[in-house]
Amino acid sequence: MTLIDQMLKRRPKLHFSLIDPVSQAPEKAGQMAHACAKAGSDAIMVGGSTVRKREQVFDTVAAIKARVTLPVILFPNSAEAISKNSDYIFFMSLLNSQDARFRWEEQYRGAPLIKEWGIIPIPMGYIIISTSKKPTTVESVVKLDRIGPDDIEKAVHYAVYAEMSGLNCVYFEAGSGAEEPVPVDMIKAVRKAVRVPLIVGGGIRSGQAARERADAGADVIVTGTVLEDDSSILAGIIRELRGH
Repeated sequence: MTLIDQMLKRRPKLHFSLIDPVSQAPEKAGQMAHACAKAGSDAIMVGGSTVRKREQVFDTVAAIKARVTLPVILFPNSAEAISKNSDYIFFMSLLNSQDARFRWEEQYRGAPLIKEWGIIPIPMGYIIISTSKKPTTVESVVKLDRIGPDDIEKAVHYAVYAEMSGLNCVYFEAGSGAEEPVPVDMIKAVRKAVRVPLIVGGGIRSGQAARERADAGADVIVTGTVLEDDSSILAGIIRELRGH
């Protein structure tokens, strides 16, 4: 049973906060994590599409762990973003990448480090949904088998593939700064098709958007950019997500 499965036994809907080590100094990241914990977030994810230095991730994780007791989960874009001071890592394959580097090559490079350092892996199928007219950061970095907001059948097929491959969860991501979140109808269709935990993030900037996606079947809602723009919004999003 993975960390997410354990957490879902205690609470039916979860919120994870995503902190990008590139966006601020470690001390500021620690302050942000403290604010996230106070607002009611269940875990802190650390990662981003442009992370290049392992030391940057290490220092950010250290600063976060000094301020909160929440689980800290690495969300790496490459093997270089794996930090030995983290307890958990999303060991993820970007399933709709057309570049083998993001499907399995970085994972091949990083696996020995994860085992050596005793980081607990959470195997995950990572799927990018293109909801914006302007490419998001991840879409500018990775060549994708594009899944548009109306490509529901394709999204379902990728999710089922992830489940059949033995991955423990599926993450549907609209991307950092996305114009629109992953569509509700897509989440409903995926939820009907798979039983593994469903994580949804990107473009969620309001409590209503979070609640709609949770009601559609998302088990975990992830917010990141909203933390950088205005962290005071987070408590409202989490209250709405939990229905109070």
